[in-house]
Amino acid sequence: MAQDRHHAPDDITRRDFLIRGGATLAAVGAGAAAAALLYDPTGKAGLMHPQPLKLPNYFERIDYPLSDPRISVARGPDNKVAAMVKAAVDGLGGVGRFIAPGDVVLLKPNVGFERVPELGATTNPDVLRALIRLCKEAGASNVVVADNPIEAPESCFSRTGILEASRREGATILTPAEVHFQPIAVRPPQPDGRPHQPDAAKNEALGTWPIFWKPLAEADKVIGVAPIKDHNLSGIGHASMTMKNWYGLLGGRRNQFHQAIANIVSDLGFMMSPTLTIADGTRVLMRNGPTGGSLSDVKPGHTIAAAVDSIALDAWCYRNLLDRDPANLRFLDIAYEKFGGRPFEESHRFAERDWQAYRDQGKIVETNVT
Repeated sequence: MAQDRHHAPDDITRRDFLIRGGATLAAVGAGAAAAALLYDPTGKAGLMHPQPLKLPNYFERIDYPLSDPRISVARGPDNKVAAMVKAAVDGLGGVGRFIAPGDVVLLKPNVGFERVPELGATTNPDVLRALIRLCKEAGASNVVVADNPIEAPESCFSRTGILEASRREGATILTPAEVHFQPIAVRPPQPDGRPHQPDAAKNEALGTWPIFWKPLAEADKVIGVAPIKDHNLSGIGHASMTMKNWYGLLGGRRNQFHQAIANIVSDLGFMMSPTLTIADGTRVLMRNGPTGGSLSDVKPGHTIAAAVDSIALDAWCYRNLLDRDPANLRFLDIAYEKFGGRPFEESHRFAERDWQAYRDQGKIVETNVT
């Protein structure tokens, strides 16, 4: 077992967290139950249905020519993580292409479990620190780090090292409280105003759902920062990568979605169009994911990949970091059906099923950091 080099949960003070509204994760369950009234398809007689919010496209305002790279890969030793992060982002044109002076930037790492970083179940705090620095160097007015962990938020943020990394770089930490969740229309409501009812025959999981809205509402730009790891709850043909990372924005009874994992992961990709996506391949959890627990399950990845296409990035990571065939990854097919193959001028997002298509077009940049 890896040695815990980070603060224990008892070291946390209220100053370290921006928690508004009392209890955190426990309150979310109660809040979701109360908010469930909003999703009643009939509602109370005589009352209009509340209109849920809609997430913006956080990539839409980025000036990104169609001829430019879609994936940028940086490889290097463990002591060059910051240089690797910078090189990966530079391969797509540099942080200034994505972050403008005065922007509020949301960084969404995976802080889902109370694990030390060496176990590979959560985002490497060194990767997060490097991204906070880059955003601030680009002139961001505030960098917010937020996640809705599976386990106790304060313990997760502390033990993973994300608390310390964020605090040292001057980022704001936002953990979940009941008042931070709002119903979001992942798909448009029905003509009569009732929420869209997901159609399992179309591989849909989300219609309207409570989302960790507070950090998204304040953000001008959103960057996902996801570790690459095995996911054994669904057997062969799955993994937890960049699209699955948005699971940490869901409230409510989200554990039910593991019964149809390909539907929810593809829906998360449909729901979120981030400004930039970062794959943390510094450590790769090859077995017993997503929670891990043994150093023997982890292999050094020595890789950071940045992309403007989450589907292609997940396919690239599945092949090049987990050493598995992305042709077997069902959620990639479903995601492409949901939001791929459309002209960029119409969708304002890139979505390619086959990462090798980008390689053949010269749209994958690779850099070795020494």
